[in-house]
Amino acid sequence: MRKFGKAAWLILAAGLWLTPELRAQSSANVTVAFATTNTTPLNEGFAGFACEMLDTGLEYDNTNFQQLAATLSPGWIRYPSGLSDDAFDWSTGLTDTNWINTLGTNGDTTASNSCTFTYLPLLGKGGAQFTNFASMAAHVGGAKIIVCLNCFTDDTNSAGAFAAFALSNHIAVAAWELCNEPYNFTSGPTNFFANGTDYANKMLPFRNAVKAADSNAVVAVFYSDPGKGSNIWDNALDRYTNKYWDAVTYHYYPTPALTNFSDLTAYDNGVLLSNTSVFVSNNLVASNSPTTTYMITEFQPVLGSGAGTTNQHPNLPSTTLYGGIYASEFVMRMSTVPQMKHVGNFQLFNENGIYATNVFRRAVVNAANGHDITNTQDLPFGFYFSAQVTAEAVAYWAINRSTALYATTVGSNGPTVPKTTNYNATMPAIYAQAYQGGNGKRYVVLTNKGSNAAPAQILQDGVALTNSLLETFVTGSDPSATNSAPEVSPVEIQTQTATNPVTIPPYSVVRLEWTVFNVPPPSLALAVSNPVRTLSWVGLTNVTYAVQGATNLAGTWATLGKVSSTQTNFSFTDPDTASLRFYRLLVP
Repeated sequence: MRKFGKAAWLILAAGLWLTPELRAQSSANVTVAFATTNTTPLNEGFAGFACEMLDTGLEYDNTNFQQLAATLSPGWIRYPSGLSDDAFDWSTGLTDTNWINTLGTNGDTTASNSCTFTYLPLLGKGGAQFTNFASMAAHVGGAKIIVCLNCFTDDTNSAGAFAAFALSNHIAVAAWELCNEPYNFTSGPTNFFANGTDYANKMLPFRNAVKAADSNAVVAVFYSDPGKGSNIWDNALDRYTNKYWDAVTYHYYPTPALTNFSDLTAYDNGVLLSNTSVFVSNNLVASNSPTTTYMITEFQPVLGSGAGTTNQHPNLPSTTLYGGIYASEFVMRMSTVPQMKHVGNFQLFNENGIYATNVFRRAVVNAANGHDITNTQDLPFGFYFSAQVTAEAVAYWAINRSTALYATTVGSNGPTVPKTTNYNATMPAIYAQAYQGGNGKRYVVLTNKGSNAAPAQILQDGVALTNSLLETFVTGSDPSATNSAPEVSPVEIQTQTATNPVTIPPYSVVRLEWTVFNVPPPSLALAVSNPVRTLSWVGLTNVTYAVQGATNLAGTWATLGKVSSTQTNFSFTDPDTASLRFYRLLVP
């Protein structure tokens, strides 16, 4: 078998090779049925990643990293993302030492230490500039951008200037989050926030500043992490009378006091069943305006350790094959909530996502100490895909190429897995969701959380599929399997042709796809009124087109935007009106 390692981006982009058909361990077919007459719209760019890259030598413009990240089909990425941006100044791309001191004065040692850890790396690599981040988003497939504003130590004038900068530079921001995890800043000698009500009051001027700069901006407030087990913060926001926010965002890190891997997976199985789509519908949707939308911009199977130290790390089952199964199913279940717009885990660059055998932190720290700036582009990072993100890539490929999902059911006669650590209750091991591709295809994505393979009979509108299916999957006999280097990556993507019924292997994420109709090349025209360019075309109106541009036909193409539905034109601004430009439409 080929490894999902150094050449993984080629595997995901073209990745077709044959592997032996796995044999079922059960003779009874599990029925997976979906109806094409019952669709729910799916937000474009639904599944994505937090993207905290402040404290290592990796830079946003690293082309090797971009090529790898593009194969993961990120629908969105988050800037600058996470705890370490609580003293981050977007205007300089650097961490402000005065703001670090403010965090420390408030008694927020973890945040202060995390921000301190970013100070020298950012100096040594010239900062983490928003324009470079936007360029990376374009080069990883046109990922949308979610911005987490530093409302702890920065001010409202800066927030408004940030929104104005994005608008004037034609950088689309899908949502603006007000602070990162503010519910963790309610203790200390001088609290940032007394409670959820105080947070909402203090965030209103930030919201107004963003809206003054961009009236169409989507502004989100933070509800608390359900893994913390307290509703005090959320209850205050529920009772807040002036619900000025457009969206609600939250993070989810379960915190079981467990170390045994089987116990952890049993606990997480229960989270998937009870605390995903059901939680959102019963708790958040019921408490907010009918027009409010929702996002989850960080989640993992379990909370990590060491935040605010030099030993920050994920905890099992994060990083593992099961971690990828969990993350995939978490996103799939959340995609069934119509009001949910973006869901993604923590994060794109760490042991849960793409990682490296050397992050070259020392190189940028040494540069900073020498009052220099170094370019790390050509350093041998040794990038590789974690087992978790390898599994996620299978699901994200379908989800982020789809425009709707079909109502899907799974028969109850399949294998089961425990959903409690008492092992006295079970749930189906198989979960499935069907999607309507924006590319003339249909997809069924399945997860198997158990050790037994199961044959699945796919029914479309009550009739068994007879199409030849392209099956892409990850699987393994050990759910705790991890990848640790380009040449040590036992969890790999495999592809084969399949027919119905399809055997779903143990501990797996499986994507089935087939073509419903072919998409002919559209007829494309360009109108230029510098610096505004307008592309128009004659083509199908029930597909999604990625609008791409390049300065060289043989060079790298950047995704300028994605257009779906009945739209047949796309306007954008290119400030460089002197250089030759090429444009094309691509069906993802």
